[in-house]
Amino acid sequence: MAFSVGIKRRITGGVAYGRPPYFRTMFLANTGPTENVIFAPWHDPTWTIATHCSAREFCEREPDWYFDMHRPELFRSPKNWNEHYYSWLKHLQTPIFMQERYKEIPMAVRYPIERVLQEIRAYFTNHAAFMIALAMQEGVKTIGIFGCQYSADTEHSTQRGSLEYWLGRFEQYGGEVVLPVKYNTVLNFPSTLYGYESHDEKGNLCGDYKPKPRIRPAGAKPGHEVPAKIGPLTPEARASVKSLPNGDAPDWARYERLYGKDV
Repeated sequence: MAFSVGIKRRITGGVAYGRPPYFRTMFLANTGPTENVIFAPWHDPTWTIATHCSAREFCEREPDWYFDMHRPELFRSPKNWNEHYYSWLKHLQTPIFMQERYKEIPMAVRYPIERVLQEIRAYFTNHAAFMIALAMQEGVKTIGIFGCQYSADTEHSTQRGSLEYWLGRFEQYGGEVVLPVKYNTVLNFPSTLYGYESHDEKGNLCGDYKPKPRIRPAGAKPGHEVPAKIGPLTPEARASVKSLPNGDAPDWARYERLYGKDV
């Protein structure tokens, strides 16, 4: 009850934050739940802190913004990190970027997706990318990424490219990117130079460039994978390929002579 009274006294709720400029300073920190979130500038008032809701328990102060760009079917469902997440959203006292201004979430602020897509490339595969693109339009000068690695072998591995792309775009426009030195893999993995340090004297990939195929044994939990054993390159196991320009079939015999029958 106290939560709803507090929102009622504000009257406007998320409406008060629903128009630009959204960020109160020229320094924006995007924070997530991975280990280097501890290096975020929590107590520096010159930084605006934007946090994914799943990282709230790691915050050292209430952030200036939350963001959850998922569909209602997702944010209305219990989370493994907060089984009462939907109720928490409805009682939130901090503005949160969402797809729409949902009536049951008074502090919801509609993300200006049309404005963003009109001006820049539609390449968004994670929450941090949405925040970076908006910050660029707001004239933010410095962006920090803390606790957002997108390195897990899950959906996150397909989301990371967009984060790296937008950080590059931001630097191209003259912005400064701040990344933790410790526990960081964003724009830092592999840390060695391809071509110069990616192969050994025998021409084999080495270090972080060396492929590490993994499989999960039946019944094993995520994170308990073992090296995969890949069998012979049978016709059934071969990946489909496009036809060659002259219409010929791929020369699998030559491939096997060069690389062997095993992948």
